[in-house]
Amino acid sequence: MPKYPKISLNNLYLLLLLLLPFVQLCYQTFNKNYYPLDLNILEFLGNQRNLLLDFIFTNVYRISNTYVTGTIVLIALITLISQRYWSEVKALVFATLGILLLVDKVLKPFFDRDRPPKPRLVSDLSPDSFPSGHAAGNLVFYFYMSFIIATRYPHLTKYVYGVATCLVLLIGFSSVYVKAHWTTDILGGYVFGYCWLLISLNLLQFLTQRQSKSSKPPWRPPP
Repeated sequence: MPKYPKISLNNLYLLLLLLLPFVQLCYQTFNKNYYPLDLNILEFLGNQRNLLLDFIFTNVYRISNTYVTGTIVLIALITLISQRYWSEVKALVFATLGILLLVDKVLKPFFDRDRPPKPRLVSDLSPDSFPSGHAAGNLVFYFYMSFIIATRYPHLTKYVYGVATCLVLLIGFSSVYVKAHWTTDILGGYVFGYCWLLISLNLLQFLTQRQSKSSKPPWRPPP
């Protein structure tokens, strides 16, 4: 069983640094006082559109949707189960299912923000957009798996986290490009997802420590 490092205090400091602008963003979104930045970025990207970019970012968005990501999560769960990584399985279910329920069933209905206006490059979207579950869910999953892989293979740490970062940023950008989300939806999703990721990783550490203690044989005095 891998021994996971403690979550660095730098991660907590970064979260605290992000909380103030995040709370301000939530407040303005709840009061329907939206940022002009959203419209400016949407207009700018609309002026850059062409068939190649449309094809690339539409497919990036589609292959990172709930169904495809859900399949990847299922494969990850099966792999962890086959290795008998029970703590990792429990924490992964908590991380991915928790972020899905919180964003889609609680936060989006609460803020009730409409998606960018049509026409869009994708369809069949729910009406609410803030915060982005697309951004939050993918951030939680890919960085959670990166934490596990980097712990087991430390020499791959910078590559694993580098790939995860590029994937999450690309998914966020594609969501704005296809007009599925406003830019502030993505930023809100990243911050909330990062918060949930830290909670999930702390749960993972707690579960692995408890499992490690329970698997130790009871102490016996020497004969």
